[in-house]
Amino acid sequence: MTRREVLAAHQNIFYASLLNGDWDALSDLYADDYTLVRSDGTALGKGEVLSELRSGDLSFKSIELRNQDVRLSGAMAVLTGESMTVSEKNGVEARSHFRLTAVYMESASRLHLLHFQSTNIAGV
Repeated sequence: MTRREVLAAHQNIFYASLLNGDWDALSDLYADDYTLVRSDGTALGKGEVLSELRSGDLSFKSIELRNQDVRLSGAMAVLTGESMTVSEKNGVEARSHFRLTAVYMESASRLHLLHFQSTNIAGV
């Protein structure tokens, strides 16, 4: 696993799946025990996240990664950075700017997203 592979997975699979509604690709990327911790403190597991996305109540219009850094340690990688997103939930558009931590693990020569956590940046 390289820094470039982690960034490619994050942008070309994770973000692309969210933007294009490719829930099967997202499901394959998520580890079985994937956890999402949102900026408001709520925590969701893989099934809960995929269920919400498949319902169509939440969609992403744009996602931009900035100031990213990847640290590698054995079969684990920690991606940190900032993200700017435009999403729509139940017909209401929302813009957000947050710091993120994404933890990837390599298993059987594949990357899996194990954990994603965001913290809002004030002023947006």
